[in-house]
Amino acid sequence: MADYDRRQALALLGLGALGAVVGTSACTPSRRVLVIGDSLTLGAQQQDLGARKPWTWTVDARVGRGTNEGVAVAKQLAISSFQQVVVALGTNDYLDTKAAYAARIDAMMAVLPVPRVIWINVDTGTSKLAPAALGVNAALKAAPARYRKLAIGDWDAYLRSRTDPDQYRAADQVHYNAAGYALRARWMESLVTG
Repeated sequence: MADYDRRQALALLGLGALGAVVGTSACTPSRRVLVIGDSLTLGAQQQDLGARKPWTWTVDARVGRGTNEGVAVAKQLAISSFQQVVVALGTNDYLDTKAAYAARIDAMMAVLPVPRVIWINVDTGTSKLAPAALGVNAALKAAPARYRKLAIGDWDAYLRSRTDPDQYRAADQVHYNAAGYALRARWMESLVTG
């Protein structure tokens, strides 16, 4: 158990202002979180993402969703009814430059009138997604300096902290197996609920 706690603490270091993200007191059951994601979120949802209380989870995810589509979706939702938004996008934008993805981040943040936003970065541990380290993830790392309510969920570092990260990945170097999606679901919950 101590090893799991150590890995979880390492992942939360990437959040910056930890207290602002996970809170320092117990949440009430009326707290609502929205997740805007892609196929990786769908996989986590199949592993009961959001089953842990006290937060109420709403997931809006689609296979192949890029960040621009996520912005369009956010514009159509009643975002202000949520206390937190988790953005789990960027994998389908993995070839973006840092400047191009910074513009996508700005567009998304402009339509998220909530107190807290957690944006999950891209797992760059495969040759397929390695370009995201210099583009998507670099842009995300810089973004909290522009947005105080934004924290980055460092999925990339968390997965790399595992003894054998490849045991969670699918053969396509993008998706995960059932164990990987379960790991991602519990990790995402930990970002929100503390």
